[in-house]
Amino acid sequence: MAVPVAQVVPGSGDVGMLLLHGLTGTAAEMAPAAEAAAGRYPLWLARIAGHETSVRDLAASSWSDWYASAVAGADALLRIVPRIVAVGLSMGAMLAVRLAVERRETVAGVALLSPAIELGQPWLRRLRVPLDMLAAADAGAPALRRWLAPFAMAKGGSDIADLAVRNRHPGYRQVPLRALLNLMRLQRAAWAGAPALTQPALLLHAAHDHTCPLAGAERLFARLGSVDKRMVVLERSFHVVTVDCERDRVLAELDAFMAAIASSSTCTQASG
Repeated sequence: MAVPVAQVVPGSGDVGMLLLHGLTGTAAEMAPAAEAAAGRYPLWLARIAGHETSVRDLAASSWSDWYASAVAGADALLRIVPRIVAVGLSMGAMLAVRLAVERRETVAGVALLSPAIELGQPWLRRLRVPLDMLAAADAGAPALRRWLAPFAMAKGGSDIADLAVRNRHPGYRQVPLRALLNLMRLQRAAWAGAPALTQPALLLHAAHDHTCPLAGAERLFARLGSVDKRMVVLERSFHVVTVDCERDRVLAELDAFMAAIASSSTCTQASG
């Protein structure tokens, strides 16, 4: 079934599922997970601010706008259920970390798919310090934001091993410089907050992810404060694991994780 975007999709469970896509991506990245869970859990399939409209809109947005999109979905779900699980892909995983830290009482768990805690391009690592300085300046200077907004970098095809899926995968074909700077600021916030994330966590990452190296995901996993955490390494997929060649494995892992959270939530309510 097709799951509508940015509205609550009713479900029978007492735990909601918030689905957050990646930078320059679309809700289609998370649609398989939404379709698999439809009817069993209340859902919110987010469209993150600045996406699915124009590259110009993305360039005009900031990571706080992206986070506001996640919060809006969480708040909508929490009107009908007491707790939610945040499921984020890439940049969406960074938003999920932030949300889990700020909403400890209502975020029951997080699933981090290809978390974008580090980027793989060598030139970004070499220029990390000046880019961090530019990101900080961008945050505090509206005139600089306006000046930087037109700058964008060409982006190749989506990082997906399945060629048929890659050829039809939607999303922007440019990355605004401001979007990159804001992702870097979001990375820093997620890294700083990770030890305070104590809810159950599932992390899935591909061994051959060309966008975000596996080593970065391993470091993030080690830094999470969760006692109940599990990391799964996918051997054939690339970055967009939700639609790639091991998507059935991804969906099975998410299903098991959601079921465990829902069961724990039910037991907690019964004992209360």
